[in-house]
Amino acid sequence: MRTRGYKLLNILYESLVFAMSVIVLLLLIGYIYWILTQIYTLIQTGSKEVFDKIVIEILTFLVLIELVRIFTEYLEFRRVRLYLMAELAAIFILREMFIILYTKEFDWLSLIAFSVLILSVTAARTLAILYSPQRR
Repeated sequence: MRTRGYKLLNILYESLVFAMSVIVLLLLIGYIYWILTQIYTLIQTGSKEVFDKIVIEILTFLVLIELVRIFTEYLEFRRVRLYLMAELAAIFILREMFIILYTKEFDWLSLIAFSVLILSVTAARTLAILYSPQRR
């Protein structure tokens, strides 16, 4: 009876992960469509605000691509590797830092904080690769 419940929960979990993968894939397709329509609007109007939105959305698109990569990695190996999570965190931190630099709304303290965060995530990624169970 216990193994039957475990199998049922495992199937439910797998279907949820698959559903999340499909949702993220649909988000990617929606982002591509939205970015292309904004580029068309930018060509017609030449608006700086539209260009700013496009830059931010392209950076968000890169984060979504990494999410898809993590989901496909999980579906293939049935686990999420720590170094992939560190890569996703680093890309998200870089996205936020690029947005702050692009909009020119930064101070030196926040830039130093972002730098420390990136160094910490990079160190965590390096340690995750060096001490991974596969290398033993």
